[in-house]
Formats: sequence, structure tokens, C-alpha cells
Amino acid sequence: MSKQLVIDVSEHQGVINWEAAKPHIAGAIIRCGYGDNYASQDDVQWSRNITECERLGIPRGVYLYSYATNDTMAQSELQHILRCLHGHSFQLPIYLDVEQAGTEGYAARACQIICEGLKAAGYKPGVYANTNWWNNYLTGVTAYTRWVAQYNSVCQYSGKHDIWQYTSDGSVPGINGRVDMNWCYTEFGSIAGGGTAVSTPTAASQKLKDLGQVDTIYEVYAGGRWWPPVTNYSDWAGRADGYPITYIAMKVTKGKVRARVHTANGWLPYLEFGNRYNKNDLTNGVLGNGNPIDAVEIYYYTPAGYKYKKAVYRVSDLKHNTFYSEQYDNETTNGMDGYAGLFGSAVDKFQMKIA
Repeated sequence: MSKQLVIDVSEHQGVINWEAAKPHIAGAIIRCGYGDNYASQDDVQWSRNITECERLGIPRGVYLYSYATNDTMAQSELQHILRCLHGHSFQLPIYLDVEQAGTEGYAARACQIICEGLKAAGYKPGVYANTNWWNNYLTGVTAYTRWVAQYNSVCQYSGKHDIWQYTSDGSVPGINGRVDMNWCYTEFGSIAGGGTAVSTPTAASQKLKDLGQVDTIYEVYAGGRWWPPVTNYSDWAGRADGYPITYIAMKVTKGKVRARVHTANGWLPYLEFGNRYNKNDLTNGVLGNGNPIDAVEIYYYTPAGYKYKKAVYRVSDLKHNTFYSEQYDNETTNGMDGYAGLFGSAVDKFQMKIA
């Protein structure tokens, strides 16, 4: 058959506009989470992604990122997958993603335990790995559908495989930033297995609820001290024009935000904040490293089952007395840069809200 374009997504793609993406893809493989069976390790966008794909009739599969190094962990990961799958339907296999350093010696055993458990539950199981893992650690894993990763113009893996992930640098309307792209060589219906029989009486038809007011509370460090917290756009955070901001603390009353800041050293790591922050923890409790911040990127994670909202934020810097235009999440449409600020010019005023 002719190859079909399938994307795979996780919370790293943020809130996807699936209606915009649908005309450009033949299906999607959605991350449900990673590791052991804890709700805290579910993918933040899992519930929304699966619900939207069901609502729009987009063929879908699932993957879980594995950390298993023993049978207990493998059984926990199996239960993690089964918990997330309950009440949903699928037209693509359910994959175990094995690529974590340190799990090489156990990976084949994990694949057997988890894939056999999925098969017993009525799903079509599969394994995702790159060519190095397939050739060196998974040579005996032959009973399940294979999804091979090799970023190249031609897949050089010689073994039989149903899906080839050929780039992590793809672009699809409705998705901000990069997305993994795959060619699927097998008809969806023929590899779906018994998992398609799982009914979705509520998930597919679920009407997203209104989340209501979400408040942001934030404060900044500038001119040698922390300044009073600000709520939404009630004021701006900062000392005054000409005083660079070196730390930002933020929280939201519902959901959570994922954010990072840019300094002369480049982008600092992402941090996530729910309804609290810790100004005493200058590594994980607030954004910044003590150097002037010249750009901010914020993304709002809407709780599952609710109409999604976005982080709206803006800054003023040392070169301007007025605020730049508002930035929405990490969007790059309508003239937005994916962040607020100007590299090389320190931020001295900051505002944010959720809308």
C-alpha cells in the first residue's frame, strides 16, 4: 500500500488545534505518559489529545515511554497504559517506547511483559525504538508490530516494520513548533486488533466544560529585592524603568504553566508551576539565574475536560518605555515570536494572565 503520514505527539507540542491538523495527517500516536502507574506521570495533554482525536475521527494509537529495569516496573507500566486506554478506541497499535539509557539490558523483557499484557487485554501491541536499539538490544523482539526511528531520507533498518519515524523536525498546521513525522506502511484497520472494540460512550462525545476564571499571581526580583505580587493585569511587576528583572516567580489558581526565561547565556531549562512557587529555591522554585532576563516563554496547560485557555503575557525592556504586543502561549502566528522580549535588551516590566 502507499505510505500514510502519521504524527506522534506529547505534552511537548502543547495544546494542539486538531481541527487544523486533521486535513494534513492520516493519524496520530499519542503519548499517554511515562514510567510507573502514577497519575502524576500521565502526559499532561493526554486526556485532551485523545478526546479531540475521537471527536474528530482521527485514527489514533498510543505510546508510553518506558523506564522499566525489572519485572515489577514493567508490570506497573503495563497497568499505566491499560488505565489510560480504558474507555477509548484505537485504530493504530499501542506502543512501548524503549530508548532510555540504562534500560538496554532489560528492554527486551519489558517488551515481552507489556506487549503480552496488552495482547491479553485485546489490543494490538507494538514496540518503538531507534535502529541502534533494534539491531543491538531488541533482536529477539519479533512478535509485535515495529515502529522504527531513523532520521534519514531512507530507512536503513533491514527488519520488517510498519511505521518509520523519519524526522523530529516536522511541521503541521495546528501545532506550534516541531513535531515527529512518520510514514505508516500498513492499513490502519488491519493492525488495530481487538482494542478497537473498546467503546467510548462518553469520551468521544464529551462536551468540554468552561473552566471559568483562572488567576495568575506573579512577582519579580529587580533592583536588589522582590516586589509585591501582582494578580493578572491589575498592575505590572517590576521596580521601574531601567531596573532589569533577574528572577520571576509565578503560579496559577487552576491548571499549570510551563515556562522558561532567556538571558545572555541562552534559554534556561523549562520549569512548571501550579498553584505555588518557592522564592527560596532559586533552581526549581523560580525562573532565572541571577542574570538580567531578556525574554520569557510561557505555556498554559488546561486541565483535561475543559475548553482550553492560553497564557497571555507581555514585557517592557530597557530600550522601550511601553510594553511589547501580547504573546499567546508559544505561538508564532500573527507576528508573534513564540516568546515575549528582545534578545539583548533586559526586561524591566512584566505582565501575565490566562485567557
